[in-house]
Amino acid sequence: MRIGLITFHASYNFGSSLQAYAMQETVSKLGHECTVIDFLSRDQKGYGLLSPFHPKRNLRILRKPCAYLKRRSSFKAFSKSYFRLTEKQYSYKDETMLTVLQKDFDCFVCGSDQIWNLDCTKGVVEPFFLSFTGNKPRVAYAPSLAHTEFKQKNFDKEKVARLLADFDFLSMREEETLPLFQPLVDKPIDVVLDPTLLLDANDYEPIISKPPVNGDYIFIYLLRKCPDLLKSTIAIARETGKKVVYVSEKNLPIPNSENLFGVGPSEFLSLIANADNVMANSFHAAVFSVLFHKPFRIFATDKSSVRIMDLLLNLGIEERCVDCEDSSEIAEVDWADVDGRLIGLRKHSFDYLDRAFNQCRNGLYTTSRLSTDL
Repeated sequence: MRIGLITFHASYNFGSSLQAYAMQETVSKLGHECTVIDFLSRDQKGYGLLSPFHPKRNLRILRKPCAYLKRRSSFKAFSKSYFRLTEKQYSYKDETMLTVLQKDFDCFVCGSDQIWNLDCTKGVVEPFFLSFTGNKPRVAYAPSLAHTEFKQKNFDKEKVARLLADFDFLSMREEETLPLFQPLVDKPIDVVLDPTLLLDANDYEPIISKPPVNGDYIFIYLLRKCPDLLKSTIAIARETGKKVVYVSEKNLPIPNSENLFGVGPSEFLSLIANADNVMANSFHAAVFSVLFHKPFRIFATDKSSVRIMDLLLNLGIEERCVDCEDSSEIAEVDWADVDGRLIGLRKHSFDYLDRAFNQCRNGLYTTSRLSTDL
């Protein structure tokens, strides 16, 4: 089948880009032709540029314009090289233009990433709920709500209920967020893996860059401030004599370190794949440390870390998650056991996609929706 995928693919964020790539490749591995719909929401349209919607981000860009331009260039190069995009780019300014895609695809998929995080998108962005697909089958694969509650002004329950009712297959990424949407729809919502976990290390080899750093190093990646992570990294670096490499908007107070803020997704993967140790508070840093069998520690200290801990518990390596300064040794990981557990976790997600695509191909899906005129 020809499948159109809509997700966050143009945010200059490593997790967003890599989950979009992983979803594209997973659909292709299942025997279908997958194309990423080049739709830019309001946030994505001005991402990496000065924008009246993001005054705080404007200040950060103006402080380091060259670094931001390099980062933007790196992400654009990744997108051009590895995404199979629609020929036309579609904008939030005229979402109805997306209806022309009904003739190009047999089935539409939305997900993963935080496309259903209504606080992030500042309300319901209907294309991320496949509002434009007419009578073509609609599949949700692991969209994330990210929160267990939304600001009232962003959560139009009536609109969300109407959009969810038109899906043929529904799933989300985090089980703890199900109570937000499940009461709005009379069909079950499944819980499936983040798409980055559906590929193995070999699947990522074609997009990994050459090592951007020579020699041994510790890679640190912070999505949020975490003093304990910094202290632990400095202690381990001092004990081992290794250099510290990181990717951050701000220079971190770490001796013998290098900031590679301008790199793109290919370099990010390489930094993890070639590191001696990984220290982070990022879900996707944990994912790729697992896939590349790298020694790592995850500092999970806030509510957004629930999915990190869930993943590590399911893989039997919850000790890799720490919540305080700790430079002591952690037992080596039994990677054979981890890989076996991951195969089991993947099966449910692959079964969900196989079932959805097979039923779509055989015409076993909802056809009562009003078709949008082309």
